[in-house]
Amino acid sequence: MSDHRAAANPFHLLQLLRAPGRVRDLQLSDWDALIRLARRARLLGVLAHRIQSRAEHLAVVPDCVRGHLDSAIVYSAYRVHLLRMELAALDRVLPADVRVAVLKGGAYILQDLATARGRLPNDVDLLVGRDDLRRSEAALLAAGWEAQAVDDYADRYYREWSHELPPLRFPEHPMEVDLHHTISPVTGRLRPDRALLFAGLQEVAGQRFLVLHPLDQILHAVIHLFQDSELVDNLRDLVDIDSLLRTHLQSTEDWLALAARAGRHGVERPLWYALRYCHRWLATPVPDGLPLRPPPIAMMRLMDWLYPRCTLPRLPDRPPTIGRRVAVRLGLARYQWLRMPPGLLLRHLAHKSVQALRWRPAAQRGAD
Repeated sequence: MSDHRAAANPFHLLQLLRAPGRVRDLQLSDWDALIRLARRARLLGVLAHRIQSRAEHLAVVPDCVRGHLDSAIVYSAYRVHLLRMELAALDRVLPADVRVAVLKGGAYILQDLATARGRLPNDVDLLVGRDDLRRSEAALLAAGWEAQAVDDYADRYYREWSHELPPLRFPEHPMEVDLHHTISPVTGRLRPDRALLFAGLQEVAGQRFLVLHPLDQILHAVIHLFQDSELVDNLRDLVDIDSLLRTHLQSTEDWLALAARAGRHGVERPLWYALRYCHRWLATPVPDGLPLRPPPIAMMRLMDWLYPRCTLPRLPDRPPTIGRRVAVRLGLARYQWLRMPPGLLLRHLAHKSVQALRWRPAAQRGAD
């Protein structure tokens, strides 16, 4: 891999993530692009942990590269510490009788899963029952957390059409808090079974906070990536899914249970895509014959073109290709289409268009 252009190929980052022993094949010139790609994908800490987990891998890493890896691990530990501090503060003020689950990265950290190693948590995602949503929000506001500024339309969007409230932040705290009442927008085309979700909540030893059932943790990560995101620069989410699959599924029966639970939540299509790209890109050991119906051939080919162009990282000092720019636009359109029914989507886009015109400088409006 001595050709610098080859090292800048994001598929070489994927190879290194799934087989850290490949560091022995790297030249010093390869590391520049790989480190920048991993940092852009928010995976440098994950890569560092995987390399440093084996002494024979670390032994062949140049000293100047080790500094980047060590720094990524230290920064990850710092972000994890901030998240634990935020959870401790939340524990003190949330009503004691409210069942509160931690979602995504916070849950992985509380459970000390392999998925958490090297992670950079940005915020704290909490799940409460819809009946407890306002009371939990009121408790946080009374204790000093403040809602992030949104206009009346955005506030209504959050409260009526989304799966979470507007973000909250305590002054000078570095992390936002997102209060969820389910794991997918209520207006979305896919609506997971909320009763099944809450019935499966599990305790974590020594913690007040709950976590999702292991299968629901996988499916939430799948939904977040393939249903509730624009697909752009989200390689980390696929790496999370790969790690969760390897952690939680140890037998054929476990895989069949995942497929069955996806059916109960109505999210077979996102799971099919997740397993396809996890297996292709990260060599996830997905068994054959799972009872998941593939999408139509046309949709499959579209996603095979769209997904890598949206998701794989690129070097920040290189302009995006025309293909990537088109894919990003299509990823955004797909995200909006899945998130809202046609009537609501037209209304939402009309509102955003009017806002954009109002915010445009007067001179530019006149020129238009």
